[in-house]
Amino acid sequence: MIFNGIDEQIVEFKITNYQYPDIISGDWDGNWLLIYLNVKSNVGHWQTIDPSLTTWEIKQLIEWFADLSNNKKLKYKLLDFTEPNLSFEHIGFNGNKCIIRLRFALESRPQSAVEDKEYFVDFEYNTNEIKQIVIDLTNELKKFPERKGKE
Repeated sequence: MIFNGIDEQIVEFKITNYQYPDIISGDWDGNWLLIYLNVKSNVGHWQTIDPSLTTWEIKQLIEWFADLSNNKKLKYKLLDFTEPNLSFEHIGFNGNKCIIRLRFALESRPQSAVEDKEYFVDFEYNTNEIKQIVIDLTNELKKFPERKGKE
């Protein structure tokens, strides 16, 4: 899926596989996902693949965007995860558009990253565009569903 940012910035976000495809248990190791990022931004252009999120965290991200699309009060303005590589922040509004910041840290930054520099892309989305993000993320997760182990 593609996140289209302000000033023609783009973040391609894709789940490529489980980190451990052979582990089918419902524990943490069985639910880590490899996240591919292709970032074209004002702070650089880079690509990464890293086990940044779990199946549960993608579900949490989907719920966060669903709450935004339904004008619900967010439980967390800043949504971060177990691995601090990615975070999403609701910055505010510009008219009827919601401003969201996607921050990149650690392995999700470019290899040439400078330690004291912040790497992020801002997005402005209306309600329908956010609903499409929910659909796109849900479709991404369907390819790599939560592993619950043997029941």
